Amino acid sequence: MNSSKSATVTDGVFQYLQEGISSGRWKPGDKLPSEAELCRELSASRVSVRNAIGRLAGLGLAQSLQGKGTFVRTPPASGLLNTTLYLPSTDRLNVFEFRKIIESESAALAAIRATSADVQAMEESIVQMESGASDPDVAEQDLAFHQLIAKASGNEIILQVFQAMRSIYSRMFEENVALLGKVGSEHHRRILLAVQTRDMQTARQCMLEHLDDTMRAICRS
Repeated sequence: MNSSKSATVTDGVFQYLQEGISSGRWKPGDKLPSEAELCRELSASRVSVRNAIGRLAGLGLAQSLQGKGTFVRTPPASGLLNTTLYLPSTDRLNVFEFRKIIESESAALAAIRATSADVQAMEESIVQMESGASDPDVAEQDLAFHQLIAKASGNEIILQVFQAMRSIYSRMFEENVALLGKVGSEHHRRILLAVQTRDMQTARQCMLEHLDDTMRAICRS
């Protein structure tokens, strides 16, 4: 998949939804069109639609409820984040360094705060990543696991930062999978085990090793 094209499609879907909310087409409490409907209407992939919805969620404009759909939220008067981050020229090393700082501590917090539902969702994302039939499917589940770690940290700011950076992350994960395949799932299993056993230090270390190994492998490619 062409990552630049994917980012452009995501921007288009995001703008369509954002304008629909701003114009009052969809009001707070309204259910947005389903992913399948948006894919058909906008000729977009499922990955692009999910990335766009993730950006809306990062702005506090929408909330996805499992099994029910995505609903418009009342915009906060002064939210934690008032914009989404889209930095197409961001250096990969800078992003990895940022991720090491944030995600290692997120994993440590997840080890003491993750619920049984969080753990189950992480396990499911790993299974789906391992069985993914295409690079976009694998990349989607790779990204999902890391977002689940952010959610399980129990820190709303960490989760909102992750959602705001979703477009940047999406391009990076697609490129990683295109070069390295499903190797990340092995690291995910080690991180999950540390979370399940409530081992903060090991969870932190496993995440650092995961990101370091990925960066080294990318540099060798």
